[in-house]
Amino acid sequence: MPALLPLLALVGTVGCGPKTGPIPNVADMDADALTVPTVEEFQLGPGDRIQITVWKHDDLDMDVRIAPDGTISFPLLGTIHLAGHTYAEIRDILTEAISEYYQNPQVAVNIVELQSQKVLVFGEVASPGVLQLDNEMSLLEALTRTGGMNQYARTNNVLLVRGGLDDPKLFTVDVRSIYSEGRMDQMVYLQQGDIVVVPTKTITNASRFFREVSGVLAPFVAGSAIYRNAVSGGAQGTSSVLD
Repeated sequence: MPALLPLLALVGTVGCGPKTGPIPNVADMDADALTVPTVEEFQLGPGDRIQITVWKHDDLDMDVRIAPDGTISFPLLGTIHLAGHTYAEIRDILTEAISEYYQNPQVAVNIVELQSQKVLVFGEVASPGVLQLDNEMSLLEALTRTGGMNQYARTNNVLLVRGGLDDPKLFTVDVRSIYSEGRMDQMVYLQQGDIVVVPTKTITNASRFFREVSGVLAPFVAGSAIYRNAVSGGAQGTSSVLD
């Protein structure tokens, strides 16, 4: 499974010592990596539901869910690809297209439901799985939503993988210090496609950690496409345990 290898190679560096160098802490993230996207900045995808209103053209008003292929079917215009755009960009796309038929159309687009924004949490938590990122969500909130860390969790070395499987970047988060020392520099907000890994305290070497992570992630990325489909809302004809 080629898509899994970059992530496993990166996560597998945990515990390797000086040969690979220390994994950076979230406190060392650059400003761009720490940016928390607002709902208005979310790039919509399959499964997201939007409401389209065209002033004085009730026949064009619709409440529609973006299809697995990233498109919607719209009166007059037929099939339009909208995935990967913010709701403001979608408004501009529709306005330009409708202007071919009506002069100066006033188009409004509102987000009704978000399903494409997802993060994955696994490891030593009560209920590992995928969470919908429908608003600002901190790593602490994600851990709470998955039932919290259990007694075996290495709470001072939680891992955050950012960039998905294409360009994974690994950071450590000292969750324990947030509670014990009030370290707000460890408070990080999640972004679309983030993976949170809560390691077990008993892992003593990288190879064992590598095998554990591989065993957990493998079903999620079977065929190298499942993870991408899961975090982008699914693909037609594809099933996943992350759905």
